[in-house]
Amino acid sequence: MEQNQSLLNWMNQKDVVVNISSGENSTLVSFYSSDLSIEKVFKTLAYSMVVVFSVIGNSLTIAAFKLNTYGKLRTVNNMFIVSMAAADLLITLGSIPERITRILVSEQWIIQGNAGIFFCKITNYVEKLCMNVAILHLAMIATDRFLVVFYPRRKLITSKRALRMIIITWFASAGYCVPLFYYANLLEKNENLFCKTRTFFHNWRVWYLLFLSLLVLTLLVVVVLYAAIAIRLYRRKTPGVRMSFRSRRAARLNKRVLKMVALIVFTFYCCFLPYWIGWVFCSYYYNDTICSDTYVFVAIFLIYGNSAVNPIIYSSLNHNFRDSFRFIFKKLCKCCLPRRETIFLSTECHEKYIARKGSVHCLDGNGIAIQGKTINRMGSWIYQQGTQSIAQESTFTLTW
Repeated sequence: MEQNQSLLNWMNQKDVVVNISSGENSTLVSFYSSDLSIEKVFKTLAYSMVVVFSVIGNSLTIAAFKLNTYGKLRTVNNMFIVSMAAADLLITLGSIPERITRILVSEQWIIQGNAGIFFCKITNYVEKLCMNVAILHLAMIATDRFLVVFYPRRKLITSKRALRMIIITWFASAGYCVPLFYYANLLEKNENLFCKTRTFFHNWRVWYLLFLSLLVLTLLVVVVLYAAIAIRLYRRKTPGVRMSFRSRRAARLNKRVLKMVALIVFTFYCCFLPYWIGWVFCSYYYNDTICSDTYVFVAIFLIYGNSAVNPIIYSSLNHNFRDSFRFIFKKLCKCCLPRRETIFLSTECHEKYIARKGSVHCLDGNGIAIQGKTINRMGSWIYQQGTQSIAQESTFTLTW
């Protein structure tokens, strides 16, 4: 009915003469009800896609750093990136499901009682916590790149220092967002429940003003540091300035990392800027266009979408992450999909397998080395299941 009334108001403003009977009125309401259903489905699918890509991408990023398959991911810069991936994963799992639920039930809160109050508090808290963490991490990454470029022979930010910085950032952000957790509560209106923070937090404008100040200050720091880095790298290209082979190699590596980091920063601010603009105009200077439902959805979708885009940037511009992702996918495929291979096992090798399963190392019929661990795993599967016996000097198919 509210949509119908909005249409009538628009028609009156445009001096459109209409005569809507009761039957036509019900048809119009039915039309807009169907339109709202399509809108809900679209928004739900959009958020669901973000959840899928964000969970997979950020989980892979954290797993790759944890496994460190090729021994090249345990760097200071990657520590900051993995911490950001954890924040992206947390905001995805802790905030988007609640956002989808609110879309489906017209912004109402469906959980009642103490459990409903707790989830109302935690969803608001997690969302702002992860935003603060991401903003501060961008500043730390920019600082790390600045020090690497300007002081290449001195490692000013070690792994231990980076870990301390990350821990302090998380705890400081958690402490700063405590008022949101404290004041968030359920509001009952027209027999419906709504999760609200500003209604109960009377000084919320002061809190948001401090947050916006942090955003502006961080942005200025990041811009200044990257401008200084760009000028320094440009001067190194100046004719007459000679660099050693080791310096040139380090410079190429720094440029690759710098490109990835710069794209992360650029994407972050592009995704978050509409949301911050909405905060300013809807909190301090109300604007009908910016505070409309469409703008609000796009702005919120972009901040969640940033969580799904970051892993794509990691894998596209960092070959170490890309190789680790590929390795993890191969491992998962081997675990989920059976693999068949036909090999020839010599009599000598077969006898070694029977005698000592764990120390077999021999050649197949094509002269290809077969590791004992692999033979043990394949052979054990065959003997345990009893599906096929290994005949001496014969060709057989293994499945593992």
